[in-house]
Amino acid sequence: MKAAFAADPIRQSRHGAATVWLLVGLSSVVIAAGGGYLALRGGPSLSGIEQAVWHEVTRGDFELVITERGEIESADDVEIRSEVKSGNHLGTAILRIVPEGSEVKKGDFLIQLDSSLLDEDVVLQQIAVNTAEALVVEAKNQYETAVIAKQEYLEGTFVQERETLESELFVAEENQSRAEEYLEYSKKLAAKGYVNDLQLEADRFAVEKAKKEYAAAKTKLRVLEEFTRVKMLKQCESDILIAKAKWESEQSSLRLENDKLAEIQDQIAKCSITAPIDGVVKYAHTNDRRGDDDFIVEEGATVRERQVLIRMPKADSMRVEMKINESLVKHVKPGMRAEIRPIGSRGVPLVGAVDYVNQYAEPSGWRKANVKEYKAYVTVESSTSELRSGMTASVAIQSKFLPDALL
Repeated sequence: MKAAFAADPIRQSRHGAATVWLLVGLSSVVIAAGGGYLALRGGPSLSGIEQAVWHEVTRGDFELVITERGEIESADDVEIRSEVKSGNHLGTAILRIVPEGSEVKKGDFLIQLDSSLLDEDVVLQQIAVNTAEALVVEAKNQYETAVIAKQEYLEGTFVQERETLESELFVAEENQSRAEEYLEYSKKLAAKGYVNDLQLEADRFAVEKAKKEYAAAKTKLRVLEEFTRVKMLKQCESDILIAKAKWESEQSSLRLENDKLAEIQDQIAKCSITAPIDGVVKYAHTNDRRGDDDFIVEEGATVRERQVLIRMPKADSMRVEMKINESLVKHVKPGMRAEIRPIGSRGVPLVGAVDYVNQYAEPSGWRKANVKEYKAYVTVESSTSELRSGMTASVAIQSKFLPDALL
């Protein structure tokens, strides 16, 4: 022990030595007073004094070493979790798992989770994707049809209707001109007595009729150009916008369905878990303090989303997790040196240092209701290939060292 630790100047303070001298002084006063009292009362027999236990007060190095047992663990574990979503199910069952303690390389198989329900989901989702693709094609065709309909009206239907009405207007204008000329001719003949009044009135009616037909043809052409054309363009543009919005909506639906399909396929892929690093497999069992909700990692066990299944400790970063009784925890501070002896190991003790001590006691069950313990961590500064996470180790913490003290 003395060779394993360097003397701390703080622990060699005069305060520690003064405390020892004070205790020795008080003990001497008590012994003297007790001896005087016994002398006045007659005192014990000589044989009783000879049977007392005596210890010679000497000088030497005083050490306060706190020894506790703890469990060796990795200070930087790589946790392997289940990333399969539970959904409406209670969880996902483990079909196969690599044996605990196996040494694996990066990319090696670790766990195979049950993907049967996801396999059914991916079939149904593929059908939904196919349906969405058909709707996208239909909506696209409707949009392209609406665009063609607008072009068809502007360059075809409208031009034909305008030419037809222009032709009607031309004929009506010609008919009006002829009727007016014929009426003037009838008037000349009526003045000479060759045409009666009834015939002249008929010619006047023909002129009025031709005028009305010309006005009607002119109105039709104006309505076509100023109103019908505008109305049809608005209708065509509306059809285009509606068809385009529907097409974009169907495209969004298709993207959502494809995302769902990709997610399910990703979940199926995550059912096969491989090692992210080289290391040793350690199952992440969960032990409830009351024993009501223990979880054992094994084939057939049901796991939840984000539940830790395997921990792969890093051998270059090990520590000991231990609990210290409340009567001793005040003597343990971060930075104190420690000797670590794995149980069953006969080699040279490992060197370590106190890393952290919890400020609050650990929760205790009904069996240890009156016992308070504080969790502490001791970092292993020297390592060995035989050191494994989960091993039990005895830790001796050098709490105080007083050189040349009265013992």
